[in-house]
Amino acid sequence: MHSEDDTDDLDEMDLDELIERITIDAYGDEGYWSFLQAFEDHVQYPTAASIVGTEITVTAIDFDGDERRGLVATVERDDRSWTVSLLDIDVADSRTRLARLTDAYRRWLGVDC
Repeated sequence: MHSEDDTDDLDEMDLDELIERITIDAYGDEGYWSFLQAFEDHVQYPTAASIVGTEITVTAIDFDGDERRGLVATVERDDRSWTVSLLDIDVADSRTRLARLTDAYRRWLGVDC
């Protein structure tokens, strides 16, 4: 998922095709790193989202190697910053790249939205 030619495909693929594209040749925790790369390649920060109905701003996605925690989001609200599980983030605008990739990530983990 690293070439600019893939950008249009991202919006057209169904989630299973997108997951396959992102995680091809990824084994074990490499899938997390592959998803992180997809977020880095295709999402522009900051971007709006919410957690439990509270509006927040997502400023970054990261993975520290802990598979139990998975991908995390750095979020801001009222001049404060937190790190939360990406699974806790809700993206209201389903047309955004953040929403699309988060939906794919959830499906890959078996936590379908």
